[in-house]
Amino acid sequence: MTPFERAGGEPVVRGVVERFVARQFDDSIIGFLFAGKDRAAVTQHEYEHAAASLGAEIAYTGRPIAALHRPLRINSGQFRRRLALLKQEIERAGLPADLVEAWLEPQRRMERAITDGTDCAPPSPSPESHARPR
Repeated sequence: MTPFERAGGEPVVRGVVERFVARQFDDSIIGFLFAGKDRAAVTQHEYEHAAASLGAEIAYTGRPIAALHRPLRINSGQFRRRLALLKQEIERAGLPADLVEAWLEPQRRMERAITDGTDCAPPSPSPESHARPR
């Protein structure tokens, strides 16, 4: 039995994805990244990606992950926020810990392809940058 089947198949995985996408669009931290995006298309591609990652024979039909996300300049804090929202929705569905991990691990591996390499805040200015000109 695949993790997809163990999770409850399409009804459960799609339900998790629908709630997750809704939370991303409405989130005060990362919601701006979804402004103007087609919610139905994002939901479908998230579902395809999740289902395929969990072993379903479903093809991901979206654009390549890196090419799609790199122009958005997503930082690691925003990426971690996305993972936290996803984890909450998977756990809300009552899936056991091993399936939560099976779902999240492929997502974690995509961080370098999705993020711009920065952390959630710009670096602190050096003390020299506060010196007054003479």
